[in-house]
Amino acid sequence: MKSIYLVGFMGSGKTSIASALKESLHMEVQDTDDLVEKTYKQTIPEIFAKKGEKTFREYETEVLKSTNKTNAIIATGGGIIEKEENRKWLEQHGTVIFLQTSWEEIKRRLINDGSRPIWNNQDRDKKELLIQRTPKYLEVADVTIDTDGKTVEQLKNEIIGYL
Repeated sequence: MKSIYLVGFMGSGKTSIASALKESLHMEVQDTDDLVEKTYKQTIPEIFAKKGEKTFREYETEVLKSTNKTNAIIATGGGIIEKEENRKWLEQHGTVIFLQTSWEEIKRRLINDGSRPIWNNQDRDKKELLIQRTPKYLEVADVTIDTDGKTVEQLKNEIIGYL
């Protein structure tokens, strides 16, 4: 089976849903953010602070290409679709599921999250970023799933129903 790539904005539930799918589908889970941190031996906030977002995006592309192309569930970083190279790669190598989440839901989920460099950058307009990224998520998606008001269990079952 081709690998399943979960895409969506930060706070859309990619990591949580990947974990839930792992138990039901008995597939390995990979998380591109975790892979970046393990591969480059720095946290994502450290990479952003020391090397900038451009370098982080380069790291992200490298780890994306190293993910398993079969029998895995991959939770991607929210900005993985920023690079056209990554969008083409996703379209060619797996089943891509876009976890679409409203701005209101994202704000609610991330209200106390201090671990995300872009979310915590007061100079970035995150709502505008979501608006800009949404067409790119839709471009790569084989299926779009609305996450608002749904539990991880409900979303897991919806994805399994699609598969």
